[in-house]
Amino acid sequence: MAAKKNSAARRAGEAARRAAAAQRIGPRPVRPARPQYLYDLKPPGIHYREWDTPNGTDEEVMNKVNDDFGPDSDAALGMRFVLEYRRTYGPRVPVMAARQLDQFVVRTDLATDLAETMGIPPEEAREHLHTLHARGVLLIADDGSLWMTLPPGAGTNGHWVFVEKKADTPLEVTAD
Repeated sequence: MAAKKNSAARRAGEAARRAAAAQRIGPRPVRPARPQYLYDLKPPGIHYREWDTPNGTDEEVMNKVNDDFGPDSDAALGMRFVLEYRRTYGPRVPVMAARQLDQFVVRTDLATDLAETMGIPPEEAREHLHTLHARGVLLIADDGSLWMTLPPGAGTNGHWVFVEKKADTPLEVTAD
């Protein structure tokens, strides 16, 4: 019968091989942290008190709404918005704040100005605004105005900082 290898020597040899391989490969890349959703940042204000969390795939959710209310119903239209927002905001959607942001797009020149500045179509500017909102760079204040903000963890001692008002509350367009 062959003699057993010394287990300590075997472990030392394996460790040396791993160290040599690691040195040839180089340092491991740093994995980025899981993207933080707006919900996780706990934004302040009345627009961020309620979060919609549709359960199921987009198709499952729409099929249920269509069966219950009809495909041309207000409920179906609202759910299409929520599902669109979910792609930007993650599993929890601040519907009241997201709809208010859409009012800025429809009733002000904010998206048009952004589109011109960036050289992009207005629809894409809307997406950019929602992305900034989802990251906490834009927030809706209690009075409905839009603010550029610094979220907690951005050197703000764990507090939200409202930096600059970007737009006052959009007024409803009235028919004369």
